[in-house]
Amino acid sequence: MANHALRSKNTSTSARERRRDNSAEQVRGRRTDADAVAPTRSERRKRQTRERLLDAALQVFLAHGYDGATTTEMARAADLGAGTFYLHFRDKRAVFQGIAARFARDVVDTLRTRMQPNLPLEEVVALALEVAAEHWVADPAKTRLLLEGGPSFSTEAHMRLADDIGAIFGSLSDGGGARLPQLRASALGVLVVGLALEIGRVILAGDKNMTARIEMIIRVAHAGVAAIGTDHRANAQRA
Repeated sequence: MANHALRSKNTSTSARERRRDNSAEQVRGRRTDADAVAPTRSERRKRQTRERLLDAALQVFLAHGYDGATTTEMARAADLGAGTFYLHFRDKRAVFQGIAARFARDVVDTLRTRMQPNLPLEEVVALALEVAAEHWVADPAKTRLLLEGGPSFSTEAHMRLADDIGAIFGSLSDGGGARLPQLRASALGVLVVGLALEIGRVILAGDKNMTARIEMIIRVAHAGVAAIGTDHRANAQRA
């Protein structure tokens, strides 16, 4: 129901169609030289084992809750030894934070994939919030676990996500052809992450006004960023 509601008739507008249109060329253009270096076999195996442990840990957390979950059960669910678990995670909290970080990375990756070249800043902000809402709605049990079922999202992880979002904004134009100033891009990253977390909580509340509230949050963010951009350009012209 929630997923269907989020895909309401408002998503058929031309602005959202532009935001949602995949742009493979842009994704390729954003790859760094480091991304082009193929990982070694050992690195691939390590990464695969880590992902396997994260998958297993998520299922254990969902089945037993944060307090009832044990690292022993996580290793067993991954069909790995306890020693292997501790090669990747120091404790239960660390693997929980790893699950949260992977969720955040998926949101950022989806945002980058859906961005169109020359998309206005306010449209990117709205798209980021829409993507976050879609990820929250896609797996309500995981959403509840991440937002209510375990340790709060750590300050370090929160700011890392805000920096990742801010870096996307920092690659954009301010509307006058100049690159968005770093401080403004960083502030927008913090704003978007905070709103995205609140959207997740609105989804968990699940009341009849959920969709309207989420759409209003996105519209207010869109209008606010657009207004700030207009003021910024007007001030620059007067200067």
